[in-house]
Amino acid sequence: MEAIRLRVEDGLYLFQHFLGKGHEPQPNLVVVAVDEKSVNQLGRWPWSRETMAKLVERLSGAKLVLFDMVFSEPAPGDELLATALYDAGNVIMGFFFRRDATQTATLQERDVLRDSELLRVKKLEDRIGIREFPHVELSVRPIATSVLAQAPFNSEPDPDGLYRRYPVAYLFHGSLFPSMALQAYRFLENRDLELVVSSSKIEEARLGDLKLPLSGGSYFILNFPSLQKVRVVPAVDVIKGSVELKDKVVFVGATEIGIYDIRPTPLDPATPGVYLHYTALSNLLNKDMIRDLSLTAYLTVPLFALLPFTLAVLKRLRHRAFIYALFLSSFLLLSFLLFSYFRLYLPFFYPLLSLSFSYLGLEGYLYYTSERRVGELKRAFSSYVSPQLLEIILKDPERLRLGGEKREITVLFSDLRGFTTLSEGLDPEKLVSLLNEYLEPMTLIVLEEGGMLDKYIGDAIMAVFNAPVDLEDHRDRACRTALKMLQKLKELNTGFRERFGLELDIGVGINTGYAVVGNMGSRVRFDYTAIGDTVNLASRLEGLNKLYGTNIIVSSLTAEGLKGDFLLRALDRVAVKGKKQAVLLYELMEENQRNKTVKDFYEKALRSYFTGDFEEAMIKFEELVLEFNDGPSKTMLDRCRKLALEPPERWEGVYVAKEK
Repeated sequence: MEAIRLRVEDGLYLFQHFLGKGHEPQPNLVVVAVDEKSVNQLGRWPWSRETMAKLVERLSGAKLVLFDMVFSEPAPGDELLATALYDAGNVIMGFFFRRDATQTATLQERDVLRDSELLRVKKLEDRIGIREFPHVELSVRPIATSVLAQAPFNSEPDPDGLYRRYPVAYLFHGSLFPSMALQAYRFLENRDLELVVSSSKIEEARLGDLKLPLSGGSYFILNFPSLQKVRVVPAVDVIKGSVELKDKVVFVGATEIGIYDIRPTPLDPATPGVYLHYTALSNLLNKDMIRDLSLTAYLTVPLFALLPFTLAVLKRLRHRAFIYALFLSSFLLLSFLLFSYFRLYLPFFYPLLSLSFSYLGLEGYLYYTSERRVGELKRAFSSYVSPQLLEIILKDPERLRLGGEKREITVLFSDLRGFTTLSEGLDPEKLVSLLNEYLEPMTLIVLEEGGMLDKYIGDAIMAVFNAPVDLEDHRDRACRTALKMLQKLKELNTGFRERFGLELDIGVGINTGYAVVGNMGSRVRFDYTAIGDTVNLASRLEGLNKLYGTNIIVSSLTAEGLKGDFLLRALDRVAVKGKKQAVLLYELMEENQRNKTVKDFYEKALRSYFTGDFEEAMIKFEELVLEFNDGPSKTMLDRCRKLALEPPERWEGVYVAKEK
């Protein structure tokens, strides 16, 4: 729930930047980046000590240089780099605290850090409530002893894996060490960091007259600038002398994705880690930090829980709903405006969640009391119409008229493979018996998962999820239905072999999207059904199982919205017959080790296929065919052979299906 809260409240950041009220970076801050350009020109990372020494020499005119990296392994040229660092006299070197390590910190290593620790700490209790690490990874001694100071570049994500907060300090063997941005602020402003700590958290943190707005005990909330406003200079340009950074505060860090120093933030899932330190120092220098009002917000939770019950005096649902929506939107808007204009973080998720649950509870009670009055009517008509349609009739009799509504649904089509051939070999009585024995359990599976059986089309089944009844997890329900159908058919085939001398096989297609659902037909007779491209695509996907030798094909529109864990193999990118736009297809597979192995190998081959490396793809697909007799791999192997012989002029990785 906490992870959901954080993701929802990230809307505060997005709204802030939408209004153009995001943090304006401090103009003297620069990121010197080990980026793609630099790696391409200077070679793969890590670079030689000679190259790093040259970079340090070029930055000797900067006011302060902070390295978001550590040189922990001895290498040729260590002394050369150490000399450059010592001569520059403006470098704060990063180091990394560890939870686990093969060796504990030596006395020499702890002595190297002595000049970087905090001294102005007031302890309210013997125990200090700050995150403590038992191990440290430092730069080699010649380098570590040649810099102005050192600072940890550790940062910690929130429960959902995103980085929103910045640590003030960490505890290591009884000493406190300020994080990189605060260490930089100490030297830039000549203000020491003063802490008041208790056994549970940092009670107060000051940098001169600047009092840090703490959040969560030992952190402050980062006020992110737009990434486009961060001044970034390629390291290679600095080394070649084409950029002058005199009197700037420089962060040296990796932004090339291949180096894997990536920290997802609310604004970008691929934010380089060095940007966190840049943002923190910019917030400090501009005094543009966010203050946490969580306690104030959470105190409103009981009040919000009681508020909806005051609405019970209103008889009409629309009046209650209007007042509820007005209150909810007002509190939401207040949170957004406070964050954007006043840098005040007023969490809205839990207060509004309590308001919503309380309101829904009230409406549930009122609904229950009103439902008792229509009980007899329900029993009278339940024999004539389906339960789903009966619910709609009771709520709104006007909907018995012809017409429909546009809504998101998940459509499932299943069809027996080769049923026409099978039917020719059976007499009519056995054929009907076989079909009934197959359709009944399959229909029950659809209904158990909350789906609506739309129609039978001979031996085919069309089912709709999320209509007419709302189902939040309609994608998951459709996928579970398909897997259960496949499993049930295996059980049924045991009896079919004994009594009919045959086995059945099915193909299933699943797609999600918007369609028109409602009563279709004439005034004399009509059915509640769904029509539109979403339905047509589901039918096309079912037919593609024959091409790939699969049982269940799912569109990306379904796969990407699943809430549960399913084994999905990326299958192909296809433009189905009658459609120009390509769709990424997935095979929904049963959970077992064999399928997991096939999925991993197949998707590696598919990546080669998508990039046009047909020779490499052929090798991988052929391995899958030989080892696992994999159906989709046979199809793709044959296709790659043809493409390798006659390469297309323009390859977009899309197969245009000619089959239905």
